[in-house]
Amino acid sequence: MKQRALAIAIRRIIWAELALSAAIAVPAFAQSQPAATAGTPAAPAATTAQTDTTPGATATPSGTSGTAGSNGNVQQLKRFEVTGSLIRSSDKVGYNQVQVVTQKDIQDSGATTVSDFLRQTSANSANSWSEGQTSNFAAGAAGIALRGLSEKYTLVLVDGQRVAPFAFFSNSVDSFFDLNTLPLNDIERIDIVKTGAVSQYGSDAVAGVVNIITKHDFQGLQLDGNLGSSVSNSAGNGTYKFGVLAGFGDLNSDRFNVTVAASAYKDNGSTLADRDSTQNQDFTGQPGGYSLLAPSYWNLANGNAQAVAGCLGGGTVHPAASNSLSGGEGMGGTVCSTNTANDTSIAPMMERYNAKIHADFKINDTTTAYADILESYNQTTQNDGVPVVGNPQAPTLIWNPATKLLTPFNFTVPASNPYNPFGVATPLTYAFPNAQSSTTDANYYRASTGVKGSFSLPYGDWDWSTSLSHSQSTVSNTYSNELNANALTNIYQNGVFNFANPASTPGGLNGLFQDANNLGISKLDTVDATISTPNLFHLPAGDVGLGFGAQFTHQSETISPGYEYEQGIVTSPNLQTVDGQRNVAAVYYQVDIPIVKNLTFSQSGRYDHYSDVGGAFSPRFALRYQPVQALTMYTSYSRGFRAPTFVENSASQTLGLQVNQATGQNYTSITMGNPNLAPERTKNLNIGFEVSPTRTTDIGLDWYKIRVDNVIGQGAPSQVVTDANGNLLYEVIPYQNLGYLDTNGFEGTFRQALPTKAGTFTVSADWAYVNSFKLGTPGEAPINGAGNNYTITQPFGGSFPRWKGNTTFDWAYHKWDAALTWEFTGPYAQNLLPPPAPNKVGSYSQFNLMVTYSGFKHWTIYGGVDNIFNRTPPYDPIFANGTLDQSGYDTSVYNYLGVFAQIGATYKF
Repeated sequence: MKQRALAIAIRRIIWAELALSAAIAVPAFAQSQPAATAGTPAAPAATTAQTDTTPGATATPSGTSGTAGSNGNVQQLKRFEVTGSLIRSSDKVGYNQVQVVTQKDIQDSGATTVSDFLRQTSANSANSWSEGQTSNFAAGAAGIALRGLSEKYTLVLVDGQRVAPFAFFSNSVDSFFDLNTLPLNDIERIDIVKTGAVSQYGSDAVAGVVNIITKHDFQGLQLDGNLGSSVSNSAGNGTYKFGVLAGFGDLNSDRFNVTVAASAYKDNGSTLADRDSTQNQDFTGQPGGYSLLAPSYWNLANGNAQAVAGCLGGGTVHPAASNSLSGGEGMGGTVCSTNTANDTSIAPMMERYNAKIHADFKINDTTTAYADILESYNQTTQNDGVPVVGNPQAPTLIWNPATKLLTPFNFTVPASNPYNPFGVATPLTYAFPNAQSSTTDANYYRASTGVKGSFSLPYGDWDWSTSLSHSQSTVSNTYSNELNANALTNIYQNGVFNFANPASTPGGLNGLFQDANNLGISKLDTVDATISTPNLFHLPAGDVGLGFGAQFTHQSETISPGYEYEQGIVTSPNLQTVDGQRNVAAVYYQVDIPIVKNLTFSQSGRYDHYSDVGGAFSPRFALRYQPVQALTMYTSYSRGFRAPTFVENSASQTLGLQVNQATGQNYTSITMGNPNLAPERTKNLNIGFEVSPTRTTDIGLDWYKIRVDNVIGQGAPSQVVTDANGNLLYEVIPYQNLGYLDTNGFEGTFRQALPTKAGTFTVSADWAYVNSFKLGTPGEAPINGAGNNYTITQPFGGSFPRWKGNTTFDWAYHKWDAALTWEFTGPYAQNLLPPPAPNKVGSYSQFNLMVTYSGFKHWTIYGGVDNIFNRTPPYDPIFANGTLDQSGYDTSVYNYLGVFAQIGATYKF
């Protein structure tokens, strides 16, 4: 029955493609066109072009087909490796859309780093976290989440090869590659495959693939530098960037080339005090907002608060009802409130030093060997605010290493304490003065070598490659000003510290503040080999292509809390512990068969065997139809799976904060790994077309539908711990295979160039709309997370706007180029907090301007301004009541730098 249903589905897709081609009349301009002739203005390459190389490939033919030119000669059409396909192709459009991002695209956008640019792309629709997220477990690193499926569903490659993920997990559960690892000046382009590619690359390519292609065969020397800073009514984020790119040797004449790239980058970061919207830590003027000033107050028996006398650190007395901690608990009275905006980061301070060496050696005319070494060191320092003991949203907990249990810290000051003014035991919520911060030292290295070549047989011109690589991410976190549990107990219970007048007890805080640390190591060893031909033999409708591949990987991941956490020396320990490893062996194939003229069927499949979860076969069926040269339509259907991350199925545990779906308030949770988890099962359907009616026009539209069954998530709590009054302290929650995730949406691209005497004007757009993102749980009706903030309640989630798009208006005239980019993020419903919190969060538009001049010999000078109109991200009450953050906006969606100006130059000779 399943085979019959699949045959019917394929037949219907073919008829739909035929009907669409008949309905659209377009001029017969080729999608894979030769270069413009002299005197003919050439438009910039379309952003979805696929005629580019991948791992170590050069722009040289590898198998050609001939077409007659006007002069009677045979013109050779080059075939290039295409991300998402085993088989080289000369076609611009294949079986799915591949968005190609060039260095110019990155510079024109105003983004200062690769991660900044990729997070702006429309396909990165939601559930993606940057290095600026203060509560992210992977501090200092940034990933990408295609089609809203969170980062663990997107595979990032470097030169077409797998790389070890960052040693910590984004949002505690997502395995991802840190986009800040590579030198920016070494990036040739980035290919984004906007559909599932499990049959080609493996189980973590469910949402798509991001392939970062680095520079090879570079000759000469290039120096570049850049300075930037937030200006106008904002401050901070002074950035400095310097890069060197050098290469020597011509691969064709010298038979070798060595390309070296190195870069240094520094961002001074910024705090809440650097932004008008957050410097007062006061959202009481907004509906549903609170004061986020750090409070100190006595919890009186009548349910009211009383401000601690003295109100230290420049603090003032405020109504308890206005504060996020006391007001959120419905308390009256007063609290002592202290501004700690300088102690909480919006963007961390970052230093990055990256170097990469790539060498190619031509063994003979058809065989090339290569070696590649990457080294990256990134340091991130982030302020996390002051510790508030007695915080009802984040209870202070003590870890008992003997029982492996958490117990609440007793923040009740006994009557015997001389600094208790009430004569009876009274709980005290107190903001201690020293800001907590975390420093992340991340070291990443990768060594890769391989050989590739080609040969011809009576049946086909064959390309082959083999490679061996090792990559490793080592990350250590140092947390400063953690609270020593014994010292804190002594302060509360034994009267060594005067809460109202600390000057009278100068040694009262001795031993309270100390450092703690943890360490994560992620490793990946890979051996792979491929062989393919685009012309195994010829049929009346065209050539048959065939490709095979095999891969073996060994993956391992360990995260170990430091001694201070493991032994319960400090309060509320960072308890993420992971210990997992697996071997994965895979074989895969692809066959392309022309059915009739201009209609080609492609079938590929991959079998993976995981040492911990067993084996799975992932097939893909695809059609490509080109009724006229200007129009290409494509569709694909694939089945796949996603193996659990090591957090999900190893002996792991993670202590963290989550949002209660019913109340919108925080609660503490310990999530536990489950070695009995089964893989998730996926289905991916994609239908789209690209049309190029003229050489200066490109239009593309895709519709996708992704289904994930057996979704891994947090099941019912295995343990619920409350205090003596019945207040929730924490829950122990195991990972389980739950229900399903079902999402669909549209993605469109447009590019129109207009050559004139006043220059070439180009409009390019990349937009996405998520129609549905349904999460189904057994026994419950599915919930649509698209267009609202429901997914904040999930381990991976943030808010989920339906619309996201980028539109760039570019003008190029002689040596000048100016690009104005409009970034748009749509509104979303706020349905977690009751009134007076608003039920909608508005849309957001940001405009960036970049201007480049290349009229000086060897020099290119550029400058620009991001967020020209100083737009503040839209107010979200979830992030304005201290529940998740103190920014007032969703930090998974926005990165607010105010008005950011930059200037830079490149010298090349």
